[in-house]
Amino acid sequence: MADALKAEGNKAFAAKDYDRAIDLFSKGLDLDQNNFVLWSNRSAAKAGKRDWDGALADAEQVCMHPRCPRPAM
Repeated sequence: MADALKAEGNKAFAAKDYDRAIDLFSKGLDLDQNNFVLWSNRSAAKAGKRDWDGALADAEQVCMHPRCPRPAM
């Protein structure tokens, strides 16, 4: 179910319907708090709305996730 919400959120994001995208990604996160892609996508949607604080808060959740890809240092 979380994957279906992510797919619908991605469609809303592509249409620049950021409020709907945020709502769908949030519903997906209600089902799966460990899905770092949902956190990342919601961060991008918040950035699309220029909600920089919200985008940063979600991005920090992505960085904290153990399965999140890390940049090479």
